[in-house]
Amino acid sequence: MKKPTLDTASRKTTEENPEEIRQKFTALASQGRQEVEALSSTVEMSKHPAYQEIIKMGEGVIPFLLEDLQQNPLYWLPALRQITQENPVLPEERGKIKQMAQAWLNWGRQKGYIA
Repeated sequence: MKKPTLDTASRKTTEENPEEIRQKFTALASQGRQEVEALSSTVEMSKHPAYQEIIKMGEGVIPFLLEDLQQNPLYWLPALRQITQENPVLPEERGKIKQMAQAWLNWGRQKGYIA
């Protein structure tokens, strides 16, 4: 039985299973990266339609964002903030990409998204 998850970005419930979410995330992330690789602004990157579609996937995509965050520490920070409506980054960590990513990874462990 598939467990419904709350899509906090759009307040909808999704019946997708984790493997379907992973496949959709991987395809959208790949498309988005290819099309924004020349951009240096995360604000501009996060406006891309593929990135926005990932955000719309809601809570179910969080484990995959956190997993990918380990290799791409800057790219997923805005998505995580928007989906979760949280920000575990301390004021003194702002602008320090590795520390910001680590704060989100620690948050993911505390919330049970990372084993």
